[in-house]
Amino acid sequence: MGSVFAVLGIACISSLLGVWVGYRFTISHTDEVDRRVAGSKLRESFKDEIIALNPAHTIIKDDLPAFLWNAFPKHEAAIYDFSFILKPKRKAAFYKTWEEYYCHKDAQNENTVPFLEQYSCRGLTIQQKHDVMTLVKSRLEAILEFTT
Repeated sequence: MGSVFAVLGIACISSLLGVWVGYRFTISHTDEVDRRVAGSKLRESFKDEIIALNPAHTIIKDDLPAFLWNAFPKHEAAIYDFSFILKPKRKAAFYKTWEEYYCHKDAQNENTVPFLEQYSCRGLTIQQKHDVMTLVKSRLEAILEFTT
């Protein structure tokens, strides 16, 4: 009789362990799917600007701040949505990278303020314009690195 209870106890414990492992796997899988979907949405929101920042495109070189400012609302929304899937430490680094893209230090070099005009190309040489576009593109790509 005692061995029957032992077998039943082991069976119950094994069943509970199986349920727990299945639950953890489902949660892990769901988190991974959520991360991939959010990453895809973030990459999609920046796609047009990344493509346009190819140095071969000349249509936006002089009015780069306005071009970026027009895309800013969709970028900001995507940043906000993507941040929900990040753990706190990674979220802080993500927001710092985002801030490095769209902010600039104030006159006292203390606070950051939104300032896409830092990417103005008016009056610059072709090489300087190329450098500015490369900087913007690299900052956008740094944001997108969080999706991998």
